[in-house]
Amino acid sequence: MNYSESMSKREQRRRAINQRFRRMFLVALLMGLAMGFVFGRCSASSKDRPEPIVEQDQLTSVIPDVTLEPMETPLVEEPAEPERILLGSFRITAYCSCEKCCGEWAKNRPNGIVYGAAGVELKAGVSCASPLPLGTVVEVEGLGEYIVQDRPAQWVIDKYGENQIDIYFDSHEAASAFGLKQLNVYEKGEPTE
Repeated sequence: MNYSESMSKREQRRRAINQRFRRMFLVALLMGLAMGFVFGRCSASSKDRPEPIVEQDQLTSVIPDVTLEPMETPLVEEPAEPERILLGSFRITAYCSCEKCCGEWAKNRPNGIVYGAAGVELKAGVSCASPLPLGTVVEVEGLGEYIVQDRPAQWVIDKYGENQIDIYFDSHEAASAFGLKQLNVYEKGEPTE
């Protein structure tokens, strides 16, 4: 699952709750209007007319019994948290869009936007580069969740192996300050590729 699908599910859940609230509000409003109308008619008709003479037939007339039952609200199922699968201990590094980090890929950025190998704009705190399938959501122990949206250079994979994640930062200073870490990485859900 990618970041936009997660947001889409949250948006759908929020819309369902808002729609349910609107329905309940509309029912309460209509009931209030109906009760106000009935009480208003009763009080207005008794003031305008003289007291009627009640005959025996009128006392035995049938008034329908209307009982409103409480409306059952449908339960909204919370999406199940995807199961975490331990991928192992990974070499965790950081990079930014500068020429020191990206080499020749830092040149010719369309409109200055940094796109990853997945074709999406890279975002600090969201994007990472890894040999894992593009779109894979990973949880780096102690750092949070990231989406594989870019690839490291082939020479880096050849030198350090497959178990590595390079986290995207907005600045070279922040990437340098991050340094090198060895942490457990978990896969969360299925790749969105």
